[in-house]
Amino acid sequence: MKASELQKERLRLARKLYQTRNELGIKQSDLQKEGIISQSHLSKIENAEINVSAVMLNILAKRYGKDISSFFE
Repeated sequence: MKASELQKERLRLARKLYQTRNELGIKQSDLQKEGIISQSHLSKIENAEINVSAVMLNILAKRYGKDISSFFE
């Protein structure tokens, strides 16, 4: 896979994570207060600045009440 394709996939996943969190009315600061992820780290993930690990993606999916596969639809 080309670097540009990887960036597109990272951006698509970032948007899906952001959209899901907002639809649920969850703030980045809420996840930080719960000890799940720092607000700055989540911001970087949702802005496609860094990759999200499989472990963190699974943790977020569970917190959002979603199956991890829902982020790839």
